[in-house]
Amino acid sequence: MFFSPSQFSAVKHMAVIILLSIVTSASLLFSQSKGEMIFKNTCQACHSIGKGRLVGPDLINVQERRSESWLLKFIKSSQSMVNNGDAEAVAIFNEYNKTIMPDQNLSDTEIKDVLNYIQLQSTGGVTVSQPIVLSTGLTLDQARDNEFIIGRKLFSGEQRLANGGPACISCHNVVNDELMSGGLLSLDLTTAITRLGENGVHSIISNPPFPVMNASFVNNPVTSDEAFYLTAFLKSADFVSSIQEPGVPQERFLYAGIVGGIVLFALYGGIWWNRKRKSVNHSIYKRQLKSI
Repeated sequence: MFFSPSQFSAVKHMAVIILLSIVTSASLLFSQSKGEMIFKNTCQACHSIGKGRLVGPDLINVQERRSESWLLKFIKSSQSMVNNGDAEAVAIFNEYNKTIMPDQNLSDTEIKDVLNYIQLQSTGGVTVSQPIVLSTGLTLDQARDNEFIIGRKLFSGEQRLANGGPACISCHNVVNDELMSGGLLSLDLTTAITRLGENGVHSIISNPPFPVMNASFVNNPVTSDEAFYLTAFLKSADFVSSIQEPGVPQERFLYAGIVGGIVLFALYGGIWWNRKRKSVNHSIYKRQLKSI
């Protein structure tokens, strides 16, 4: 089969168009794939796309609310923009209880890949967020004392996490009559549910976004049921703190410390006085009296 010069030119032109379409589609697919990977590893713990707010805002159609240049700067270092007085950054910071978004070590290209992924996912519109559910089908709203107790034991380390991760109490404190004081390396979680919401707390536990926390659990992930129990415990602790007389646990520790200090002082004082009365010089003095 032979083509005339004009037909050959038309076929060649069509082939170029098809090739460019394939290359463009492959490029977009690759970009979205990279963006999806970054989003799920870095953003998903604090943000949803169309499922409501978590720790931070829902990112559905975020490109329609903010310019690309603003998003590039904010994602790289939101706190720099807050500290420089950017009105929109300050408003978001205040709206979300002044929760600090970690700086992201991402290139402009990587951020644009994420934004492309968000834009693609935004076409589905807003969906209803899924309830937090135990493997048995029990929802977080149905959790009661048994679930709270299991969560407390997991938090304190009394019951080990299935994959060997560290107990939460090693870095975090929760004011609770059943717990001793926890670590001070990170935020107090007594009112975490009030500050971050149930879905926000559950999302952070399930997929830690913060560098130190992520490093602790990247090879020892919390199971979905453990995330449920821990969230249930924190929800219970948050509720109890809201009806508890403020300052009571701290006062107990203060009084116990004062009493303990007095007892130790008296004990050491008695030992010191007894040793002084029975010092070496006193013994020598008594022997000399006997020899006279």
